[in-house]
Parts: sequence; structure tokens; C-alpha cells
Amino acid sequence: MASGRPVRAPVQLPPAPPVLLGRTAELARLDEIRLRSDPAPSVVVLTGVGGIGKTALALHWLHTHRTRFPDGILCTRFSAGGNETAESTSGALHGFLTALGVPADDIPASLAQRAAEFRAVTADRRFAVLLDDVVHSADARAVLPSSANAVVLVTSRSQLTSLALDGAEILPLSPLPDQPAREVLARAGQRHLSHEDAQDLLAACAGLPLALAITGARLRARPRRQPHQEARRGRTRRFGDFTDIATVFDDSYAALDDSAARLYRTCGILPGPHHAVDALADTLQSSPAHLDDAVDELIEANLLHELEDETVAQHDVVRHDARVRAEHQDAEADRDYLVHRYIRWYRDQTVTASALIHPFRPTFASETVAATGSFTDRDHAVSWWRRDRSVINAVANAASAHGWDEELWQLAEASWGFFLHHRDYEAFLELCTAGIEAARRCEQPLAEARLHNQAGFVCDQLGRYAAAAAHNAVSLEIGEREQHGPTQASALARLARNARRQQEWEAALELYERSARKHAEIGLPRGVGMARYRRGEVLIKLGRDDEALSELTEATAILDEEGDAAQFARAVVPLAAIHARRGDYRRARTELLQALEGVERLQSPHFQAEILTALAGLERGEGDETSAQRHLDEARRLGGDSFEPPH
Repeated sequence: MASGRPVRAPVQLPPAPPVLLGRTAELARLDEIRLRSDPAPSVVVLTGVGGIGKTALALHWLHTHRTRFPDGILCTRFSAGGNETAESTSGALHGFLTALGVPADDIPASLAQRAAEFRAVTADRRFAVLLDDVVHSADARAVLPSSANAVVLVTSRSQLTSLALDGAEILPLSPLPDQPAREVLARAGQRHLSHEDAQDLLAACAGLPLALAITGARLRARPRRQPHQEARRGRTRRFGDFTDIATVFDDSYAALDDSAARLYRTCGILPGPHHAVDALADTLQSSPAHLDDAVDELIEANLLHELEDETVAQHDVVRHDARVRAEHQDAEADRDYLVHRYIRWYRDQTVTASALIHPFRPTFASETVAATGSFTDRDHAVSWWRRDRSVINAVANAASAHGWDEELWQLAEASWGFFLHHRDYEAFLELCTAGIEAARRCEQPLAEARLHNQAGFVCDQLGRYAAAAAHNAVSLEIGEREQHGPTQASALARLARNARRQQEWEAALELYERSARKHAEIGLPRGVGMARYRRGEVLIKLGRDDEALSELTEATAILDEEGDAAQFARAVVPLAAIHARRGDYRRARTELLQALEGVERLQSPHFQAEILTALAGLERGEGDETSAQRHLDEARRLGGDSFEPPH
């Protein structure tokens, strides 16, 4: 459960359409559904063909009833066009939980855990959810809240009839009747039409609000064009698939100067939901001042909108238009060149940020990638990664799609440090898996072994122990073949973890000892400290506290000397437990509090929650229920359901 965590009331809705015509019956039905007193959330599927106005209806109703949802309105889109990546169910839940105040860095790993956390956070709250452009019923079902005070609007081109089993109301949208369709056309066109001309246009548009709006806009922009000519053209268009929507932006685009027009087209082909201005400047090899002028021109023309932290974005329809123009006006080689520069910029930034966030493991990528020097310190690097995590994922996908393997494996390897502190397991596993294949194609065996090591860790955390063991075995095999000590030492430690999972305690002790010896042999004391720490944990399991105390004392001394505050703090946890069992509660608590200070300075919510959980267990064991509950609540706020409370 997520008790004690502050919940925000975000309103994520895009702007409502200026006017909604011809949907009186549908709006009244939505009002009825909202007022019913079922013990479950009100779920409505707005369904119909593309361009029929499903999203417009949902947005109009939600904006109209905004005050009825004091705890917020959440919104996400599940499908996407072109080469854009669709929102995943897990990703949608991650975004919702972040918006509601759950620390984005420590949201549960699995889809089931995220769904449970979402239901817990929103229990009994009065809020609404818009799930836009859903393709599969299962996607919507996984995101449904449990609160009876919630309203969920789902838009889809499919009926999604299986959602009726969950109590959903299926509300099909029909084409607009003649009179409201005529009003939409007249409002958009701002010109008088004869009855005959209007009938031709209405027939061509088939009552689709999007087609009517585009047709009206065409007539307004081309006052000399005859309505029957537009009607003839309209009969061959596929408005619902947006193949002709680019014409809406013709006049705005024609007014742009060359720099703004190039920036506009470039934004349409670059991966990610938003773009950093400095990334755009590097991609286009433009001076910041010159780029700022182009950005301002596009914002003024409503072809770009400004976000926080020097980032910009395009609305979906605008982005489609920009991409189509780029495909028509720019050679494929030129487009690929720009996307490749953009990906390399993010690769360089990622490698540089990794060196600051997790300096204890230099990346193989850093051997060939020069540091950009754009981060002032570790905090700056963490903030950048938080802001652009979705862009980094999209950049990695684009690198994979284009077959740019070098950048792909380098991105995957350099993402490890951030992942350790801000864990999103499934997305990171997908990235590592793609990186493994890319490193293999690039004939980079040590990078491949490291990515197997990363993937093995994630599989272990997700409970996929056989897969974890397989990844770790490959990593060790490569390390031995290449005679690379660090790879061998890390793989031995991972295989020891696999043995622990199988409760093969003596095998785990031996593997950790081999790892410690190998780390000592190659002059990596931090690895020795990590192996000693893990041996101490295993010895505690075997009831051998005296030996465990010796191992853990050595481990904490090494890790403290090496400056690894996170792993030092983790090693303190079992050490403090031994002190507590021996009656030295004061010493145990003092050590845990000191360890907590260290991970707080790291801005590491994951490790903070671990130490807080251990502290709460210690205090509860000593009868200090007040302090224990306070620390446990803070751990839950930071770590959610991924941490078990002390018993």
C-alpha cells in the first residue's frame, strides 16, 4: 500500500476543442454514467472510425466537468503513427504514478506491481483518466483504477467489447448528422455555401468532424477555390488516417524563413517526445542565438511549443506534418545524417553523465567517446537524465532501427549508473538485450560481456533466475576467453548471487571468495569490498555471526575508503543487525543513521528506502513504534511496493 505518500492532483489534458457540435446525446450519456452509484469506476469506451471525433468529445466533456474531479485528470495515448513508439501499458502507469507524486525513480518494476500501486494511490479519490487511442483491451484493463469515484474514458477505433466484462459502457460514435456537420463546415470555412455546394462537401466528408474541419480550412485558405472542386478532391482523401492533414499547415509553413523551416522539418524526424534545445543546436550545427530565433518563430506560428528546462515539443498532428515535409523535401541521406548526429549527441551526453553518476565502473564506451563537459556536477547529470529518460529510450530505439550498433551498445552500457539509483527494470532489460546483440555485431566482446552482466542483474531482480544464470555464465565465458580480470570477477559475483537464490550457501561463499581474490589480483579493492559484504550476508544466513562480523567489518572499511556511499550503506545493514542481536542497539542505530545520510547526499531514493526499512525494523524490534512507523512511511514513499516492511 502507498499510505503516507502525498498525492498530487495533476490535470494532464490537452486543450479542449474550441467548439463541439452534434454530440448532445453522447454528452448526456456521459453525464448519466458519471452519476451512477456502482461500486466500481465508471468506464466508457468511445469508439468509431478515425476522424469521427472521439478524442474531441472526451476532451470537451472532461474540461467541462473539470471541477468534478478535484484529485486530478490523467491522460495518456497508447498508439502512435509513423516511426513513433506507442506508449506501453507499463510506461503509462509509470507516467501516472510519477504525476501523482510517487517518486519516478523507484516505481515498482513489474506491470502487475505498477497496476497495484496505481490502484492503491488512487483508492477512493475523485479523479478521471483519459486513455486515448487504445488498440487492445488488455492495455486499458491494466490501467483501470479501483476507486468508485473515478471516471475512465477510453477512445479506440475498435469496439473493445471485452471491456464490457469489466463494466465498461461501449459508446459508438456515428457520423455527424447534416445540420451539425454543416455548422462545423461553416465555422471552419468562414464563407457562405449554397445548399447544393454544402451537400456535395458533406457527402465527400462523410460526416467526419476532422474531414469537415480540414475541408473548411482549405476553403478559407483558398477563397478562389470552388466548393465542387474541393468536394471532388475530398472524395479521394483518407482523413481518418491524416494523409492529407498537412495541407492545414501550408500557409504557416510557407511563411517561415529557411532556418525555421529546416528546424521544423528536423523536429519531425528526430526520436523522442521532446527535444532539448542544445541537442537541436548540435544536430543542426547552429549557433544558440540563431537557433533561438528559429525556435521563437515556430512557437509564434503554433508549430512548436515550449516546455520546461530548455526543451520544446510538437503536437502529434504538427509532428506528422513536419515529418511528411521532411520526407518530401529532404534527401534520405540528409535525414539519416541529422538523426545520426542527434543520436551521437545523446550518446555522448549519456556517457558523460554516467561517469558522474556512477564513477566506480568506467564504461568501455568512454574509451572512445570524448567527454562533452556539459554537466557541472553529479546532481546536474541526474537532473538531465530524469528529464530526458524517455528521449534516451527513444534514441536507443532509433539507433536499433537504423542499425547503428556502436551507439546502441554504448547507450545501453552507459545507462547502468542511472538505473542503479532509479530503477525501471523492464525498459532497462530491453535496452540491455538490444545492446548485447549490437556489441556482438560490433565485435566488442568485453562490452557484450558487461551487457550480459547488466541483463543478468535485472533478470535476477525480476525473479527470472534461470535467465540471470544464463547471462552470467556467458559473461564469465567471455571474460575467461578474453583473459579480462574485471569481467571474470564481476561474473563470479553474479554467479554467486545465483547460487544464493538456490540456497546453495557453500557454493555462494566459494564463488564470492573467488570474486574477492580476482578483484584483489587486478587491483580493484571496491570489488573486494563488495564480495566481502556479500559473503557476510551468506554467513549470517548460516548462523555464523562471528565470521560474518569479520567479513562485514572489512567490507565497510574498504567501501568507505573507496567512497562508495551506496554500497557502504548496504553493507552497514547486516552489520548493524549483528550488533543489535548482540544487544548493542545504540551502535546499530547510529551506524544506520550515518549510512542514511550518505545515500541522501547521493539523491538515491532506492538505497534510501533500503536503509530506512532496515532502520524501521531495528526500531520496531526495540519497541520504538513511533520512530519505526515514521521511517517505514518514508521508505514506502520512496520505494513503493518494491520494499518489504520489517516484521
